[in-house]
Amino acid sequence: MYQWLTIMAGGPQDGQQLVRRYDAPRFTPPAMRASDGKVCCPIATHTAAEGGCCVVVHPGATDKQVERAMDAMLATP
Repeated sequence: MYQWLTIMAGGPQDGQQLVRRYDAPRFTPPAMRASDGKVCCPIATHTAAEGGCCVVVHPGATDKQVERAMDAMLATP
Protein backbone atom coordinates (compact mmCIF):
# COMPACT_ATOMS: atom_id res chain seq x y z
CA MET A 1 0.00 0.00 0.00
CA TYR A 2 1.37 3.41 -1.02
CA GLN A 3 -0.10 6.61 0.34
CA TRP A 4 0.06 10.33 -0.32
CA LEU A 5 -0.43 12.81 2.51
CA THR A 6 -1.75 15.99 0.91
CA ILE A 7 -1.69 19.32 2.74
CA MET A 8 -4.03 22.01 1.42
CA ALA A 9 -2.82 25.62 1.24
CA GLY A 10 -5.56 28.26 0.98
CA GLY A 11 -9.23 27.98 0.15
CA PRO A 12 -11.96 26.51 2.31
CA GLN A 13 -9.81 23.56 3.41
CA ASP A 14 -6.69 25.57 4.30
CA GLY A 15 -4.40 23.50 6.51
CA GLN A 16 -6.40 20.30 6.10
CA GLN A 17 -4.37 17.11 5.70
CA LEU A 18 -5.84 14.37 3.52
CA VAL A 19 -4.54 10.83 3.01
CA ARG A 20 -5.06 8.95 -0.25
CA ARG A 21 -4.07 5.28 -0.45
CA TYR A 22 -3.09 3.39 -3.60
CA ASP A 23 -2.40 -0.29 -4.25
CA ALA A 24 0.83 0.43 -6.13
CA PRO A 25 3.48 3.15 -5.86
CA ARG A 26 2.37 6.41 -7.45
CA PHE A 27 5.17 8.89 -7.97
CA THR A 28 3.05 11.73 -9.33
CA PRO A 29 1.39 13.77 -6.59
CA PRO A 30 -2.39 14.07 -6.77
CA ALA A 31 -4.07 17.30 -7.83
CA MET A 32 -7.29 17.98 -5.95
CA ARG A 33 -10.47 19.99 -6.21
CA ALA A 34 -11.40 22.12 -3.21
CA SER A 35 -14.94 22.14 -1.85
CA ASP A 36 -15.54 25.43 -3.70
CA GLY A 37 -14.77 23.68 -7.02
CA LYS A 38 -11.35 25.25 -7.63
CA VAL A 39 -8.55 22.96 -8.83
CA CYS A 40 -5.58 22.86 -6.43
CA CYS A 41 -2.24 21.86 -7.96
CA PRO A 42 0.79 20.36 -6.20
CA ILE A 43 3.75 22.71 -5.77
CA ALA A 44 6.11 20.73 -3.54
CA THR A 45 6.64 17.08 -2.68
CA HIS A 46 8.83 14.68 -0.81
CA THR A 47 8.63 10.94 -1.27
CA ALA A 48 9.75 7.76 0.44
CA ALA A 49 9.40 4.04 -0.29
CA GLU A 50 6.08 3.76 1.56
CA GLY A 51 4.52 7.06 0.61
CA GLY A 52 4.79 10.72 -0.20
CA CYS A 53 3.74 14.09 1.09
CA CYS A 54 2.76 17.11 -1.00
CA VAL A 55 1.39 20.61 -0.73
CA VAL A 56 -1.45 21.56 -3.06
CA VAL A 57 -2.30 25.22 -3.53
CA HIS A 58 -5.72 26.79 -3.96
CA PRO A 59 -5.74 29.64 -6.53
CA GLY A 60 -6.69 32.09 -3.77
CA ALA A 61 -3.97 31.03 -1.32
CA THR A 62 -1.90 33.73 0.36
CA ASP A 63 1.87 33.57 0.76
CA LYS A 64 1.43 32.90 4.49
CA GLN A 65 -0.93 29.96 3.83
CA VAL A 66 1.55 28.42 1.38
CA GLU A 67 4.41 28.93 3.82
CA ARG A 68 2.45 27.27 6.66
CA ALA A 69 1.63 24.27 4.45
CA MET A 70 5.29 23.95 3.39
CA ASP A 71 6.39 24.02 7.02
CA ALA A 72 3.85 21.28 7.82
CA MET A 73 5.14 19.16 4.94
CA LEU A 74 8.77 19.54 6.04
CA ALA A 75 7.81 18.58 9.61
CA THR A 76 6.20 15.33 8.38
CA PRO A 77 8.59 12.35 8.64
